[in-house]
This record gives sequence, structure tokens and C-alpha cells, in this order.
Amino acid sequence: MNEMHLHIISFDIPYPADYGGVIDVFFKIKTLSNFGIKIHLHCFEYGSRKRQDELKKYCLEVDYYKRKTNILSHIGITPYIIKSRISKDLEDKLLQDNYPILCEGIHTCGILLNKKFGNRKIIFRPSNVEHQYYRGLARNESKILKKIFYTIEALKLKYWEKFLIKSSNILPLSYKDFEYFKNNFPSKNIIRIFPFNSDDEVKIQAGKGNYALFHGNLTVRENIDIANFIIDKIANACDYQIVIAGKNPSGELTKQISSTQNVRLISNPSEEDMSKLIAEAQIHLMFTFQPTGFKLKLLNSVFNGRFIIANREMLVGTGLETCVYKADTGEQICKKILELQDLEFSAEEIIKREKCITDDYYNHKKANVIIEMLNNDV
Repeated sequence: MNEMHLHIISFDIPYPADYGGVIDVFFKIKTLSNFGIKIHLHCFEYGSRKRQDELKKYCLEVDYYKRKTNILSHIGITPYIIKSRISKDLEDKLLQDNYPILCEGIHTCGILLNKKFGNRKIIFRPSNVEHQYYRGLARNESKILKKIFYTIEALKLKYWEKFLIKSSNILPLSYKDFEYFKNNFPSKNIIRIFPFNSDDEVKIQAGKGNYALFHGNLTVRENIDIANFIIDKIANACDYQIVIAGKNPSGELTKQISSTQNVRLISNPSEEDMSKLIAEAQIHLMFTFQPTGFKLKLLNSVFNGRFIIANREMLVGTGLETCVYKADTGEQICKKILELQDLEFSAEEIIKREKCITDDYYNHKKANVIIEMLNNDV
């Protein structure tokens, strides 16, 4: 059997796998590598994330490109998240062979504008329907300049979406996104593949915990809003310990939490500490106000956490409704917490959870779909 090679263009350095988008990328790389795929990884560098030797364990080669975050990347009809990642060095590297290319997110699809890739197999893996996501960011943003940026970016992304017709395959990660791309690109081969995640088996601790957990990047506006919702609508009405854990909470949020008797903040937990928090929590609070994409922390909690309470927006397009308890309002959530707080998560509950997770949520099944697609050249 001939070796199978695959270029993967990542919008960010995908390790450490500590937030939603890069979790899917990193564990896809790791799983495909374990199946013998020779991966040529291309990463965009920006912000605080550093080059990682860990990636060399799973990739034949790893190349890095500076993201162009200057004012010029905002000018023109190409969205900033795409234009800032267009790189001649990357394109020259990709043109050295004819291996298929996997573009992670619309962010990395700038190569579709280059006619030299006209006959190349280019697979597009959308993180979500990006213009809908940015429209949601604009709607929820209170700072005027950010609101203007998100609004303009949403319009540019909607316009630029037409260039995705040049891709060979589209691999959305939720049922909802699958329907969107199927309706808008009926001629394309579109395959729904759920996000790759850290576990390929259920690892839930039987027993009982003594707190409810919400976790996320606390610099992200939506997560801040959810933390405030938990403080205002749940903690004050529900006599139960709540832990909020995540990256870089603001001074304002830290002050709010410290003044709420039954809420505890854990700032910047290590990967090991976060795993322990997830495993030992009695209840996982899974909420979003923006039903776009697929929230990776929900999938992680389904594989590793005890009781899960989720709102309807969190579940859109996931197919995981039977794995969780559904509640939307503060009153409903508090009532559900009181119902679950003293229950043991038994061996029977673990079996029940295993049954609600169908085959296509497991990494090896997702990898097989990609490999079959590459082998069949469809």
C-alpha cells in the first residue's frame, strides 16, 4: 500500500489543545497519524502561542508562518481572518507536491484564490458558519469599535463564502452546519464529521461530587456573559457550590465571583487540574447564547463528566440531547441542580452514557471516514 500524505493548514498552533478550535485540529492530527497518514502541518503564528515540539511526534514536517495582523489585512473585500493568513511562502511550499490539502476553518482558505491550486484536492473543514458566528459576536458586543469590526467581517465572510465552491469536499462538524452547506453548495461532496476530541472512550468516575462546574476561556465575551448569568440567575437562587474555571478572568469578573458566597473561581487551571475538575464535578453547566458550530467542551464532558445540564442552544446540531438534562432559564437550571446534587453517578449511569454516544462521535470512526474519502478521491 502506498503511503498517504496530507497537508493540514491550521489557523493557529494547535498545541496545547486548550480551546475549542484547536482541540479538533490537534486530535485529528494525532488520530490520523496513528492510522499511518503522513501529515505535513502548516501553522499560523500570532499572539502568545509558541512553536511546539510536541507536534513533531505526529507530523512528518511542521512549518510556521507569521500571521499578518497589520492594518493592511483589514483593507479590501477579503475578510481579515482570511487575508491575514494568505502567505506566499505557504503556497510555494504546497505547490512542491500534489498531496491533498485540508484547510482548517475558512480562515485558511485563501489558497482558493490562487489559480495554481485549480486542480488540487482541497478539503474545507469549517469551524462553523463563520458569517453567522461573527454576526452573533456583533450582536452581543457592547464596545462600539469591536461591534463595527464584527459586523463588517460578517458581511465580508458572507460575500467571500462563494469561493468555497472551489474546494473538493466540505466537512462540517454538526448537523446544523451540514444542512447549511448542503443547501448552499448542493454540487459539493459534503460529509458531516463531528469534532475530534481528547478521548475515544468514556472515562467517567462513578460516585458523587459536591459542586457544579462551568469552564471556558474567560476572556471570550460569551463566556463572560454566561459566567454573569450563572452568578445572577443561578447562584443567587440555588444553594449549591458552583465552580467557574478558565483562562485570564478580568478583575471585574473576579470581584463579582468573590462577592458571591457559593461561587468559587479557579483561574488558569493547568491541563491536569482541569481534567480533575471535570472528573470530580457532580454537575456540568453547559450553556451558550450562540448556537453556532459544535462546542467541544460539551463533547469532552459527555465522555468524562457526570451529570450535564445544557440549554437548547448548546445542543443545536450535536445529536447529544439524550446524554444531558435540558434547562434554559435560571429557575429551570436551579431546579435541575437540586434534583441532581445528591444522586450517585452509578455504573448503570455510565452504561447509559455509553449507549447515548453513537459510533460517529469516536475519533477512530471519524478518521476512517477521512481516510476513505482520500482513498476514493471523492
